[in-house]
Amino acid sequence: MTSTEQQPALATTKRKFHKLLDNLTASNSTTSLASTLQESNASTASLSALSEPDSPEHPNKRPRSANLSMERQRGISEGQERIRQLKEQLMTPRREKTIKVVGKTVVTPKASTPRKAPNFQPYSQEHFLERLKTFADVRKWTTKPDAINEVEWAKRGWSCDIWNTVACKGGCENRVAVKLRPKRKDANGKDLEMSEDLAFDIDDALIDRYKDLIVEGHSDDCLWRKRGCQEDIYHIPIASRTKSSAELLDRYRFLKAIATDLPLLEHITYPDPPIQQILSRIPSSFFTSTGTQPPLSPSDTVAFVFALFGWTGVSESRISLAVCNHCFQRLGLWLSSATRLTEMSKKLDVPIESLRLNLLESHREHCPWKNADIQANEKDSPIANMPAWQTLQFMLLGRHKDIPTSGSGIQTPSKQTPRKSHQQHARNNDSVDIGSELEYPRGSFDSVERPKDVDEDEDGGLREKWSKLKAKLKRSASKKSLKSMKSGKSVKSGKSVATKAGDKEKS
Repeated sequence: MTSTEQQPALATTKRKFHKLLDNLTASNSTTSLASTLQESNASTASLSALSEPDSPEHPNKRPRSANLSMERQRGISEGQERIRQLKEQLMTPRREKTIKVVGKTVVTPKASTPRKAPNFQPYSQEHFLERLKTFADVRKWTTKPDAINEVEWAKRGWSCDIWNTVACKGGCENRVAVKLRPKRKDANGKDLEMSEDLAFDIDDALIDRYKDLIVEGHSDDCLWRKRGCQEDIYHIPIASRTKSSAELLDRYRFLKAIATDLPLLEHITYPDPPIQQILSRIPSSFFTSTGTQPPLSPSDTVAFVFALFGWTGVSESRISLAVCNHCFQRLGLWLSSATRLTEMSKKLDVPIESLRLNLLESHREHCPWKNADIQANEKDSPIANMPAWQTLQFMLLGRHKDIPTSGSGIQTPSKQTPRKSHQQHARNNDSVDIGSELEYPRGSFDSVERPKDVDEDEDGGLREKWSKLKAKLKRSASKKSLKSMKSGKSVKSGKSVATKAGDKEKS
């Protein structure tokens, strides 16, 4: 009687279970899980039925229907547990570093996030230039006096945020609005936003106030309030020959990519010496050692002139620009094209020579390529008081014998007597050629090659003379010859001393 009363309840429970299973999830995986569970329950019931004997001669054993009900309930509880775990996996958001799987946990590597660089790095020229670049947009920053120009603000950790407003981004987040002049007014007398009337003079007391705010504008606990960048943070390390040469060739390659948009050579101006003289003194190995072709065409020659004066080339929206990566000045090359200059010469009624592009004066006033004080070369070196462009040409075309070179390629000037005049200094620079250093490196005399421009005669006379010269150089450099030279000098010095003593006794 008990089994007959439980049978409808079991069927009802089974239908409710399948309905609940269908409502929990509609995915294919859950449906397949339900069907698998149903088959598993059916197979369990069939095995249970087969294991029961057919004869009713065992009164102590439970009825077969009761065993079947217990097995089904056990299967239902196990299925519900699996569904609960599956639901937890599907509905719970994935936690970082782990993936939950039914029955086990798989550990996955944590995604690496780039670490943000600290804001306070007074020694980093890269971060200084990043801050200085924010002042380059003329729509956000206008020209200020030297005491409070963009270089001074950038040295103390400030960046240009909005119109004539600086901010300590990534630091104390303070802001200072730099207002030196009143706004311009329109025809109706209303103030024009993001403008200033240049007709008004700047009050010196106002300049001093903003000069104090460069430091005091930071919060009390801000590190930029305690210390700024070092004074030579803007210095271009051209004295490092390897680095400066590589940067020069990089700028040259970028400019070669837009060589067709560069102005003609006669439409640009720059300080002496002429580019033909410079190229004649630079050996071809300077270019070929890095896989770069030397300037052969007129456009490549113009590209090298631009690179010598600190410019590099970029192309934005099919517009070619010459850009300085230190003062962030941008030159639209179409303004110096032959067609444009001819048109402006006729319109303004001025000679076309007066409209030529000046590669040096086009830099901003605070640029180290133009400003010798900002470049701040060492005072006791031959490159003292030279801007960056002149320093680069000195390192390329000449190097005085008083400047020893360390193994790292950085030149360490030695203290020598100063030059009598700047003209004599320039002449001595021109008399030294970097080609000798590249063509004849230091080493044994066996590594010295004979000049390629010397022609051989049929009898081999020049070859014999050259071999004798090399042998003579070897003898003069040997230890034995050095000792003999020293002993000879000592004997000669002894004779001269004795002679002088005898002359004194006679007198």
